[in-house]
Amino acid sequence: MIDINIIRRNGGLTNHIQTSPIQLEIFERAVMDSRDGITISDNRAVDNPLIFVNPAFERLTGYSADDILGVNCRYLQDNDRAQPEGLEVRQAIRNDQPCLVTLRNYRADGTMFWNELSISPIFDDEGNVTNFIGIQKDVTDRIVVQQQLRDENSSLEELRASMEQLAIRDGLTGIYNRRFFDMQFVIQSKIAHRSGQPLTLIMIDIDHFKKFNDLYGHLAGDEALKTVANTLNKSFQRSSDFAARFGGEEFVVLSAGMTHQQGLAFTDSLCRRIRGLRIPHAASVAGYLTVSIGFAVHTFAPFDDPKMLLARADEALYVAKHRGRDQSVGFPANGDMPSVPVCPP
Repeated sequence: MIDINIIRRNGGLTNHIQTSPIQLEIFERAVMDSRDGITISDNRAVDNPLIFVNPAFERLTGYSADDILGVNCRYLQDNDRAQPEGLEVRQAIRNDQPCLVTLRNYRADGTMFWNELSISPIFDDEGNVTNFIGIQKDVTDRIVVQQQLRDENSSLEELRASMEQLAIRDGLTGIYNRRFFDMQFVIQSKIAHRSGQPLTLIMIDIDHFKKFNDLYGHLAGDEALKTVANTLNKSFQRSSDFAARFGGEEFVVLSAGMTHQQGLAFTDSLCRRIRGLRIPHAASVAGYLTVSIGFAVHTFAPFDDPKMLLARADEALYVAKHRGRDQSVGFPANGDMPSVPVCPP
């Protein structure tokens, strides 16, 4: 039976309950027949031991009242007592405050269940906390469903991210693809127009790549493409710069804020880096795999077509090939093609 004197002291529970025998019997029956576990602990005793549990609590935990009365209910956490929610409960008890948490608890047979625990202090007439009443709910099914939904959402997010990467990454080399370049080219052109900064477009073509494939095979050709792409991708000094595979053995680099002279120095260094890989190529004059590079630098005015920059870089690339390959050529502002020597060995 419930010690009704304890219940009577809890103004929060009995504000609207008269103490007639019939109504107290109804109140007691409600507690005893509740589907939720109900406990009462003695806050005046050492370690706040349980002094009452209802049958639902016994069914929920697998422990009988004889087993657990007189001890603190932290035994329900077994060896899993480092949960932050447990600390939250202890702090609430120390501060004489109510608390609502969800804990991993363990039944008498060792099985884990998620317990939604609500505790509330019971005050005496002098305002001292004499007891805590706890309401226990098994919310395992709800937590499992929430975890499954989180896992599914996480999997969907990972799938979405993978699909997005597939949409903008070249499948062979792993760098950005033509689709990404086309999108960024439009965006970066608009940004360059607003900022007044020059935009540099660099076009890179592997020299005699068809002959390379014929001599060494397509697998070696694929490895060469990946090596060149990785080298280009590690060559940037600005976080906004990027390389993309434009198609076949051709790559593009987009860079903001680079001057024509800086473009010459940068593209010359790219020539040296690729040659420095020392990938054998018997059909190349250098004896190794090399690249030809054309670039153009432009500061956009209103209504300038970004495709004009692409056409200029392509024209410069054509000149680099025509002059013997393994070199870089920059498109000048006045439209004349300067004589640019082959990259020094």
